[in-house]
Amino acid sequence: RTAAFRIAVEKRDLACILTGSNNHPPFVDKRKEMLCGPAIEAAHIIPLGRPDLWKTQIVADIRMSRRKLRIECGKIDQNALENGVMLRADLHCMFDRFFWGVHPKTWRVVVFIPVPELVSFHGRRITRRVSKQFPPEPVWLWHWQQCVLRCFRAGGELPETKYYDPPQGEALRVPCPDETAE
Repeated sequence: RTAAFRIAVEKRDLACILTGSNNHPPFVDKRKEMLCGPAIEAAHIIPLGRPDLWKTQIVADIRMSRRKLRIECGKIDQNALENGVMLRADLHCMFDRFFWGVHPKTWRVVVFIPVPELVSFHGRRITRRVSKQFPPEPVWLWHWQQCVLRCFRAGGELPETKYYDPPQGEALRVPCPDETAE
């Protein structure tokens, strides 16, 4: 992770794409790029540790989106602005483990692993910032596919337990985190 990557993503997103919280509350001076709010981090959608995943098609799509925005096409690697979003530290950790993802067509958050901190975000729509180099669809598609594969490898559903509907009333059913198994 580079400081330049974090600074670029933070300038574009300003806050966590799920919670809206940011590192620079209005009452704090923003001198010297100091982080002072809740731990909001620049998250790579396609991980840095896997340069083999940085596919030619993804680079081509980023190059095309830059041309549309009339942005000079420099080097495009995994630290490209289009491969990052701002996330709260705990959400970043769960994002990296594919507990949740953003559907690349509907831009809705889908929670695959029903962690209590995530359930309230299920069904929430992410605002796509096309004019500000927001990650293009192929980058999100890669992460989405990894979430789906992880869910299949885990055997799909958890053992039968008591269920409740998420707050947004979506069709996804998740185990109730408060209740213990009988």
